[in-house]
Amino acid sequence: MPSLLHSSRLPDLLALSTAAGWNQTAEDWLRLLELEPEGCFGIEQDGRIVASATVITYGPDLAWIGMVLTLPGYRGRGFATTLMRRCLDFCRQRSIRTVRLDATEMGRPVYERLGFLPEYAVSRWQGHLPAAAARPWQPDFELDRLAFGADRRRLLERTGCCRPGRVAPYVGPVTARTASEARGILLHCGISGPAFWDIPEANPAACALAEELGFRPVRRLVRMRSGPPVEERPEFVFALAGFEYG
Repeated sequence: MPSLLHSSRLPDLLALSTAAGWNQTAEDWLRLLELEPEGCFGIEQDGRIVASATVITYGPDLAWIGMVLTLPGYRGRGFATTLMRRCLDFCRQRSIRTVRLDATEMGRPVYERLGFLPEYAVSRWQGHLPAAAARPWQPDFELDRLAFGADRRRLLERTGCCRPGRVAPYVGPVTARTASEARGILLHCGISGPAFWDIPEANPAACALAEELGFRPVRRLVRMRSGPPVEERPEFVFALAGFEYG
């Protein structure tokens, strides 16, 4: 049966994301646990957490499911489905209108069986950012709400527009009204060298900007939802917060 995750299980959680080759650090896991302590679930077997799933709520209209992971040796036992049902129960108990997630190829059949519908592709890009002076970043909360379709203030205050990663630093979230504005934020975010950058393919200007800066797509997921469509403006989203956040 799923149980709540706690920071005491951090070594197990890092082992889960590392086994999948994902980029999360200890700080990323702790941030999830801090933002939604009642919405992070795991399954324990043989004295360790072998599967996980997390929920982040953005007010009453939207929740995001992420970190749906199972250690390779424990796959095929229905753990992902069990955890997804627990996450959906959590959302129903809070009367969340719409639940969304970014689905890997492996996870998509699980989500489809639970009634999730595909919306559009999101992709991870990899490249190098040139050295440039860092500039203070002040999130535009109203623009982010318009672009994303829900209030992410709690998240933005904790992530900034970039953060470290286990494999490489991560740029995002970035919302902007123009590609030029987004370019300035990205180039002066404080990262130089290798970086990951997640982009909604519903914003072709963001993909063009990534190509201009020498980034190349290395991974593709599908954004899916359960519930009515979210009123969003993806043309203003130039970098996602991460597949676990939206």
